Amino acid sequence: MLLAVRFFSVNDFFLIPLCFVLMYALIRNRAAGCKDESIRKYYFKAFYFRVACVLGYAIITEFYFGGGDTNLYFQGVKDLKSALTDDFSNFSTILTSSKLDYSNPLAPYFLYDNYEFDVTYNYMAVQGNFFVPRLGIIPSLVFMNSYVCICLCFMMFALGGSLRLFKTFCYYYPWAKRELALAILFLPSVGFWSSGFLKDTICFGCVGFMIYGVFNIVIRKRKIASSIFWAVFSGYLLFSIKTYIFLVLLLAITIWFFAETNRLIKDRTLRQIFAFLTFSVAAGAGYFMLQYFTSGETMKQYQLDNIISSAEFQRKNYGLLADQQTSYYQVNSSNPVSLALNSIVATFFRPFPWEIRSAAAVLSAMEALAFLILTANLFFKKGIAKPFRLIFKDPRILFCFVFAVVFAVGVGAATANFGTLSRYKIPSMPFYMVMLLLLYKSTALEYPKWLKRILGYKTA
Repeated sequence: MLLAVRFFSVNDFFLIPLCFVLMYALIRNRAAGCKDESIRKYYFKAFYFRVACVLGYAIITEFYFGGGDTNLYFQGVKDLKSALTDDFSNFSTILTSSKLDYSNPLAPYFLYDNYEFDVTYNYMAVQGNFFVPRLGIIPSLVFMNSYVCICLCFMMFALGGSLRLFKTFCYYYPWAKRELALAILFLPSVGFWSSGFLKDTICFGCVGFMIYGVFNIVIRKRKIASSIFWAVFSGYLLFSIKTYIFLVLLLAITIWFFAETNRLIKDRTLRQIFAFLTFSVAAGAGYFMLQYFTSGETMKQYQLDNIISSAEFQRKNYGLLADQQTSYYQVNSSNPVSLALNSIVATFFRPFPWEIRSAAAVLSAMEALAFLILTANLFFKKGIAKPFRLIFKDPRILFCFVFAVVFAVGVGAATANFGTLSRYKIPSMPFYMVMLLLLYKSTALEYPKWLKRILGYKTA
């Protein structure tokens, strides 16, 4: 397959600065509306960090990766623009088409572009994939099809979700703003993979918007109308693009609010009874929600009774390609417990330093090593029982635990390549890091010196 498009053009010399100024004006406006000065400063720091990630992502994608999924999405935007150039009434078709098929009037534009073997058309025959160029068509029209500008627009949506997630946790833990900022706003690989023209960028932003919307509706009871809009809109995007993220998030939110209700019960015996009922009802609700939302033919792959067999099938296929996949990894999928544990290890603690096979894996390996050191240090210093007692005592930490672990099992089991996993796992990483850092605080465990330096704390 040939690289059919390039990501930079002469027009970028004035389009990128123009887009940057507009994005800066937007972030400045949003920061001005934040009353907390200690939070407001993170708006600008996170914005500059993500802009750097966009530029780095665009450069690395073109000159190192040589394309990839983002290349197909960008080609998809070009094909949609061709359809609009021929007949602008095709815009209504773009809005109403969930995916491509041969009867769709947009299909010829994807079948006869610069790709061999109808690659673009076949890729866009999947609903989640076709959603990306559909969302990218507006910034493409505004910024004359500048790839970097499209990435900047997508990045702003992801940043908006990140800032709202950050504010949600700051509401509960105002004394841990530095830790929350590091975990939610400044993890390098999360910033990198949520700054491109990708499904992952959209989904990462949706997670933050959906949580913040539900939080405002249920907990703070403020901005109800706008919160309902963002919760429903983000949930719709997640369900349409990556259904498994929506399902895991819905389960975690359900358990979170059951646990919040449990804290209001003062009688210890009643609280313990309700806690048992909480997890029983939440588990049952999660199961039935999963079965209900995956009842359609295209969604049956996410049903519980199909997950294990699907993971086993995929891993066998990956195993056949092990010799060609330099970053291939294996997990034991012979039973659910082993599959879950190995998937969690692969998601958060691998690749190990000796498993690095490319320059692109170095960043993931460094973060995985940091996660491993922090986790091992916590359990070594405080034991296993105490951290888990604190997890089940604090509804927000429990929420992070459920989302991070269930998500890790899902992506770790279904993926067998570290490069792909580094992108798929980004929604879970902030939650795992938040959980870790809050457990350090809750157990009065001192951070390692290297983490203190990163957080800006004085070291002895």
